[in-house]
Amino acid sequence: MIQFLLNRELRSEQTLDPNTTVLQYLREHRGKTGTKEGCASGDCGACTVVIGELVGDRLRYRTLNSCLTFVCALHGKQLITVEDLKHQGQLHSVQQAMVDCHGSQCGFCTPGFVMSLFALQKNRGDGVQTYDPHQTHEALAGNLCRCTGYRPILEAAEQACCAKQPDQFDAREAETIAQLQRITPRETAELSDGEKRSLSPLTVAELAELYAANPQARLLAGGTDLALEVTQFHRELPVMIHVGQITEMKQVQITDRHIEIG
Repeated sequence: MIQFLLNRELRSEQTLDPNTTVLQYLREHRGKTGTKEGCASGDCGACTVVIGELVGDRLRYRTLNSCLTFVCALHGKQLITVEDLKHQGQLHSVQQAMVDCHGSQCGFCTPGFVMSLFALQKNRGDGVQTYDPHQTHEALAGNLCRCTGYRPILEAAEQACCAKQPDQFDAREAETIAQLQRITPRETAELSDGEKRSLSPLTVAELAELYAANPQARLLAGGTDLALEVTQFHRELPVMIHVGQITEMKQVQITDRHIEIG
């Protein structure tokens, strides 16, 4: 079973097809259609969502392409979509900035831009007054606007970052941290529909044991290549072992001689 927060709602999934992407889960299982499919290959950013995760005792936000992320990767995290930003009938300051600066043209890519800007704004931290265009360009590098409307979108980014206001996520931060602490993975998680399954070990030793027992399994990290077999080639992946929960494999050590990953 995997557990995650869908904004504030605790979701527990056990019998879901592990080949289900986060995009499919949102649109087909939860009826949240604000997240769009543009390319299904991680190139356009229309499907961008935001993940909230614990780093120590702090909450960090990051974007991901929901079209290339399998649901098992949500285990122990918070998933935030564009529907979650509006609060008590009021647009979020990022959404309002897009309106004020006329940052939306055809609108198809807009939810993805909004979510990337949301993560940028949340990660700037309190008390940051200066606007950094380079940081904004990095944050939006994975989002494409086919109407070529980048100037007003960048203006919206500047407004949202320079006029940052406390929001409902700030007000609920302590509550969210407590919820995530309660669902922190403590053992290997499995998701299976009876035919296909995914396994999420917590240590390298568990990974080695599972891989030895399932030599046909595909190893899943970010999914930027592996997920294409499902979204582009329409193949099924019978067994996946997700390595995203293994602390030892998240480390990057840089010396003057080499870079060691994991």
